[in-house]
Amino acid sequence: MATVNAPAAEFWTTDALPAPRQFTAWRDVIVDAHLSWDIPDIGCERFPAYMRQHRVGAMRLTDCSAAARVSGRRTRTQLAHDDDAYLNLVLIAEGSEALAFGHDDRHRVRLDAGMFTLWDSTRPMAFTTDAGLRQISLIVPEAELLRRVPRVRDLIGVAMDGRSGLGGLFVDHFGALVQRFGELPQAARGGVLEAALDLLGLCLCEQPALPAPRLRQLLHAEALRYIEAHLNEATLGVASIARHLRMTERNVHRLFEAGETSVSALIRRRRLAMCRRDLEGSTFAARQITEIAGHWGFDDPSQFSKAFRAAYGMPARECRARAQALRQRPEDDQHTVPG
Repeated sequence: MATVNAPAAEFWTTDALPAPRQFTAWRDVIVDAHLSWDIPDIGCERFPAYMRQHRVGAMRLTDCSAAARVSGRRTRTQLAHDDDAYLNLVLIAEGSEALAFGHDDRHRVRLDAGMFTLWDSTRPMAFTTDAGLRQISLIVPEAELLRRVPRVRDLIGVAMDGRSGLGGLFVDHFGALVQRFGELPQAARGGVLEAALDLLGLCLCEQPALPAPRLRQLLHAEALRYIEAHLNEATLGVASIARHLRMTERNVHRLFEAGETSVSALIRRRRLAMCRRDLEGSTFAARQITEIAGHWGFDDPSQFSKAFRAAYGMPARECRARAQALRQRPEDDQHTVPG
């Protein structure tokens, strides 16, 4: 889909356009403002709409309308057009909108006026508006919200209520912000947006939908148990762990983000440890090194040799030979007896 550059003015409207061109012009402006989307034609005769947008660095604050029912989708094609990761706040000021998340649209939420949610620019999703929608949105680099709310990804696709409490305070502030932002001097805009993000962070941290840290700890522990129980299976990996935990593969990776290693590196390290245990023990002394390596998931002997040397600073054959030599020494020679 062709896009146009964002208008130089902070406010754009279809009022001056011929009726047949209004929808396509609106679509081009919306796509430019909200990353890449596939928005099919709706065949309307006229489409009165507006968009107000402010850009500060990588952040985009947008207030827009949709006169009729419109749908759009972000698939792999659109995701490939956007290199950076953003988290995007969507607030419904008027009307309602349905959002669907994931490749299969399995997770769906409906937002009415005063409700908001987050969507992730790196994941597929779709939307369908009702007629008469007014939506306010804020596109933020992922890192900006992660440093304020480390578990913010757990709230992606969760419908949140902004009609009371801290949510209501944020929504009131957000609505005033988009109305008054154009009156601010350029030098003040960055600081004002930072303050808005701080308030948003407080609001998100208080959401009842945010899972307790204990749940993540339990899932991480279960993932570790599963890895240990299936180390010798060739199919062990992120996909099999995700199926066992009934999670997405992306969320499995996130379970290990706080650690010092990735899922694949952890599996490789544990498999190497089991190989070393079997090489140094007497139970499998008659087995070939390649047999032991193959049993623990290393089908490529050359790859195993390199990985073992990198992990333990010596070849697997030398590791076995040292252990055998130690076992063959007289018992008195293996221990230091205090004088």
